Amino acid sequence: MGGPLRTALDDRTPVLVGGGQVVRRDGDPAPDSEPVALMAAALRAAAADAGAPGLLRRATGLWVVDPLTWAYRDPVAPVAERLGIAPRHRVRTTVGGQLPQQLVGRAAELVARGEHDAVLICGAESGRSRRAADRAGTPPPWIIQGPEVTEPERLGGDRDPIHDGERAIGMRRPLDYYPLFENALRGTAGRSIDTHVARIAGLWSRFSAVAAANPHAWRQQAVPAAAIADASPGNRLVNFPYRKLMNANPLVDMGAAVIVCSVAAARAAGVPARQWVFPWAAAESNDHWHVGQRWDLGASPSIAANGRAALRAAGIGIDEIAHVDLYSCFPSAVQVGAAALGLPADDPDRPLTITGGLTFGGGPGSNYVGHSLATLLGRLRADPGSVGLITGNGWFLTKHTLGLYGSEPPPTPFRRLDVQAEVDAGPRREVVTGYRGPVTLETYTVLHGPGGAPDRAFAAGLLADGRRTWAASTAPDVLKALETEELLGSAVAVRDGELRPGGAIR
Repeated sequence: MGGPLRTALDDRTPVLVGGGQVVRRDGDPAPDSEPVALMAAALRAAAADAGAPGLLRRATGLWVVDPLTWAYRDPVAPVAERLGIAPRHRVRTTVGGQLPQQLVGRAAELVARGEHDAVLICGAESGRSRRAADRAGTPPPWIIQGPEVTEPERLGGDRDPIHDGERAIGMRRPLDYYPLFENALRGTAGRSIDTHVARIAGLWSRFSAVAAANPHAWRQQAVPAAAIADASPGNRLVNFPYRKLMNANPLVDMGAAVIVCSVAAARAAGVPARQWVFPWAAAESNDHWHVGQRWDLGASPSIAANGRAALRAAGIGIDEIAHVDLYSCFPSAVQVGAAALGLPADDPDRPLTITGGLTFGGGPGSNYVGHSLATLLGRLRADPGSVGLITGNGWFLTKHTLGLYGSEPPPTPFRRLDVQAEVDAGPRREVVTGYRGPVTLETYTVLHGPGGAPDRAFAAGLLADGRRTWAASTAPDVLKALETEELLGSAVAVRDGELRPGGAIR
């Protein structure tokens, strides 16, 4: 099937021809563990995967997912220098787990327009090496760029994701938000605390089994569900109901890269047609920007809209997708994504990850999806006629991208879709600050300190008129009750951002 169809393709048809991944597990903060060094190594691996090392020199674009573990004014130039290439279009991104898929979608669109021949997309993090250097009190031997270095084009404009009402009670990190989504899911499902923890432990155990078989996963070990659910000293509660093994692991040294080019460029570089993977459709949108504005804290209209648009453009249904990788920083992200797309969360024949996820596969800053994409290329090549789906997620279930890819050419030309207007038209809640009075407890989490003791609670409450307010508490009796009693949906009191004892909380 592939031969005649590929021979007849338009020269501007975009294809992914190579995917590369590198993992440095020794934790030594050496020059070869620097983020830009990992990026260059991943791109060399991608070119080797394409069967055309010379393809790197044909690149018209070099786009870098900005690393979090080392500050560069220009991360693109050091990568180009290591590869001995001089692409004309150089880009760095902002921050967000949606960015690798967003870059691939944009590259495919520009290739199809004839504005690029080949775009190199890469990213890497050196969290483990950076931590080792910090603990030793010795800076890692990595590039330091001064103010004289000119910054390249920046892609992915951003704005403050934290509402004033959230900031006022101390919310600021992903681990402050994602367990709120988790408990909202539990409340909607009507599950007890223990039943829900067992369910998400089972989901994460299945992810760990995928990581165990992935040669590029950071932690290649299948972990039983009971061990993930057990809040033991080695798997302490971090952010209720999440144990440590339910959180993303950013302390990794990992890099990934993919190469997007035109059919003409692939042929000219000598890339065998059997190595080509085809982008079918891509979609992008944001949920309501501030978490407190969202109507349902256990749902994502953005992911749902992205999925509908991309599947419609590709002319296929969700049941026709063989390979899936949903963004998996925390279990709530996977469950919300699966529900939005109509995917079962426990289908053994179609796991929701191909890497093992950010806990077990590894969570390298904004570049996890780079590893998803590189892994998907191999999956699709090994399964002729199949289609795969990738999602990316930035901030607090805020920024979303989705891509469909096939081992064969798409039935219709590739399209990159923006469905933001559809999402913006959905309902949103008003956020109330400085509120005093009764609310219905909508969701909550309890943060635990490094020693494992409960430290602080964050909660969302709904007023009788449907508005939402945020509250926090450090009262020991409140923290204990939130972790041991069934309080979702109960009446509680809020006073100037403080969750007060009363109602069902004693």
